[in-house]
Amino acid sequence: MAISKHPDKNTDDPKAHDNFIKINRAYEVLKDEDLRKKYDQFGEEGLKDDFQRGRQYESWQWYQQNFGIYDDDPEVITLSRADFEQSVEGSGEAWFINFYSPHCSHCHELAPTWREVARELEGVIRIGAVNCEDDYQLCRVQRVHSYPSLYFYPEREKYQGQRTTSILVEEALRRVKADYFRIQAKNFQSMVTNIENGLPWLLTFCGDEGDCLEKKTLVKISAMLADLVNVGKISCHANEQLCVKLGQTHGTFYYGNEKVDKESAMEIDSLYAKDIARTVLQQLPDVELIGQDNLEVKVFIKQILNSRVQTWLIHFVDQADNQDLELRKLPALLKRYRVGRADCSTIRWACQKLHINKFPTFMLFKAKGGTELYYGGRITAHDIAAFVRDSAETPMENLSPEDFPERVMNGKDPWFVDFFAPWCPPCMRLLPEFKKASKVYRSKVNFGTVDCTVHQGLCNTYNIRSYPTTILYNQSIPHQYHGQHSVNHLVEFIEDTIKPPVISLDQQLFERDVLHKQHDHIWLVDFFAPWCGPCQQLSPEWRRLAKMFAEKNNIHVAQVNCDQHRDLCRSQSVTSYPTIRMYPIGPARVGHHHDHKGWNRDASSLSAWVYNFLPSKVVTLTRESFRKAVLQSREPWVIDFYASWCGHCQVFKPQFEQVAEQLDGIAKAGKVDCESEGDICHLAGINSYPTVRFYKGVMGPNEHQSSYGWTIDSQSADYIVKYVKNNVPKTNKVKDEL
Repeated sequence: MAISKHPDKNTDDPKAHDNFIKINRAYEVLKDEDLRKKYDQFGEEGLKDDFQRGRQYESWQWYQQNFGIYDDDPEVITLSRADFEQSVEGSGEAWFINFYSPHCSHCHELAPTWREVARELEGVIRIGAVNCEDDYQLCRVQRVHSYPSLYFYPEREKYQGQRTTSILVEEALRRVKADYFRIQAKNFQSMVTNIENGLPWLLTFCGDEGDCLEKKTLVKISAMLADLVNVGKISCHANEQLCVKLGQTHGTFYYGNEKVDKESAMEIDSLYAKDIARTVLQQLPDVELIGQDNLEVKVFIKQILNSRVQTWLIHFVDQADNQDLELRKLPALLKRYRVGRADCSTIRWACQKLHINKFPTFMLFKAKGGTELYYGGRITAHDIAAFVRDSAETPMENLSPEDFPERVMNGKDPWFVDFFAPWCPPCMRLLPEFKKASKVYRSKVNFGTVDCTVHQGLCNTYNIRSYPTTILYNQSIPHQYHGQHSVNHLVEFIEDTIKPPVISLDQQLFERDVLHKQHDHIWLVDFFAPWCGPCQQLSPEWRRLAKMFAEKNNIHVAQVNCDQHRDLCRSQSVTSYPTIRMYPIGPARVGHHHDHKGWNRDASSLSAWVYNFLPSKVVTLTRESFRKAVLQSREPWVIDFYASWCGHCQVFKPQFEQVAEQLDGIAKAGKVDCESEGDICHLAGINSYPTVRFYKGVMGPNEHQSSYGWTIDSQSADYIVKYVKNNVPKTNKVKDEL
């Protein structure tokens, strides 16, 4: 739409500019996870603070170049962070992947060649592409820093050679592990007749009277039909008697039964690998068909839903005929599992029982219980097989109305449920992370998904208004997740919900513990409302803040739900949400507090705010004290050079306070504000903030150490403490009297 509706292309339309602004505005909101959530919850009102987003736009050529080069290509598989791990890293299959940027001219120049390579190697090796503008994080994880970068997987080996079609194809084929048999008269009996795998044979005969398959084609076919057919080559020049015995002088023949003889040969009159592979697949048996009679279906449904002795992959269709031949590879790719096909046109009742209403549908019935649907966009044998291998042992299942409320709300163990829609891109990005979380967190928490396009009534009943909505039901109490869509944040949310680090206060607890707190204690209180968007964004950061202060017995992090305790919030004059207050150390003055007025509500910024009110072991240095107490001192010092306007310095401040506490008695800690003490920072050569320097101390009474000290290139408290301990002179360490 950006290209076709752009004002540059519609100069005669006076409304072209306004119409394009709407398109650009919608795109900017929809692609941003935070803005999309604001829009879902508050509509246009929620976007007032971002009203400029989408008002500026580029020329139409920019839109033509900016989007994925291979997004609409049938030959090249576009990969993303959502499916890279399952399809590439977890599959063990051969891939040749192009990491590119749509802004890179060399990437556009390579595109026609890459498409040719994909066409020539279709079915042999998987040819993929990753748009590093869309998936910056994935490319960084894969250590890709230049474009285009070509890599072979699973070895993750970078290709450095020439980029012509023939050389790229040759290099890819060299890495294909499949191969064909060289058959001679002396090994024919042992190799063909007595081979143990029992697979059919595809043989090409090379002689003077006609064509046979060349080496490259044989390697391609071997890869395409791996574990389905044995591929071999016989030279009739060197093995004339064998060719006479088999009745062939040239050509390619398929032997479908257990014998390789004159009578069982079926000629294939093509020299192209794709055509030959398709002809052979037509001769192979299809997957097991479920539902030939009603009794068999009832027995099958009972087995897979109740006994679950084996994992089944069932392909549900509306007509069993004319299925994609590619899917006949599934039994060979999934030898550990059973594969079947069910025709819903003949067993409609069974499909309705399983809530199958769109086709094709691939459903995995797990031996350990539960079902899971395949939501991948690519219907290929390799992608479906990768899904099965990844999901068979995963403790995650599809849920239906039959599971609510009995299993989910009333069960003894918590349930973490992802309500989603398959057409929603953020949902599809969350789904693999949600599955990883189910693998990581196996401690008495069940994981389930609800497809709201199938179970719309169920989602409406539980007030699901936007996708994805992820809720942890803990003893029937729902806790909605509002954090980032990553496995670490999901697991952290579960742990924090089951064992809350934040204290929940009611009227009685608030009066006892906060208003009449102990003299040397600090209380941090978040007054919130569950429906408030900014409150939801603060919630995970508030939990992290609580864990930061978990070991400090005199600092308490709490919250008050103002929907449940309106009288309490009203009595404390709380009129907006969230309201963050600190009840500081000091003489007992009922209700004395400080409001947090900063815009940054992440855990690090909040922690820095708290440390402003705590007693500090960090000494504030002036020019005179820096010269005498540091440069002429025998005691070791570690010093934080900062600027008051520097955001990173404020975030680092709590870390440096921890350094001071842990080094108490080993080294002194000081800080220098380079805004007010510019002379010190100039003398020490400070040119960035924060900068941490270590001064080990002088050895004699008249010595003077360098003002530069030793730079510590880290802002981690643990690293700084370890560094200082390793470099403090032993004679300078403070000794215990005992």
